[in-house]
Amino acid sequence: MRGRLVHMIDHHAPQMSTGTVRLSQRGVAVGMTLGVLAGAGWTVSMVVTLASWML
Repeated sequence: MRGRLVHMIDHHAPQMSTGTVRLSQRGVAVGMTLGVLAGAGWTVSMVVTLASWML
């Protein structure tokens, strides 16, 4: 294909409705909150475990 111009197709992502975007953002926020709470619980349990070993 040397010397020829090839027409490239434009690929556009489909437009999402605003309701779907809000719903997905809410899902991400809930997931992040649950992740932080799980991490905090794990950290507290590790501190308690280490403290009990020292006694």
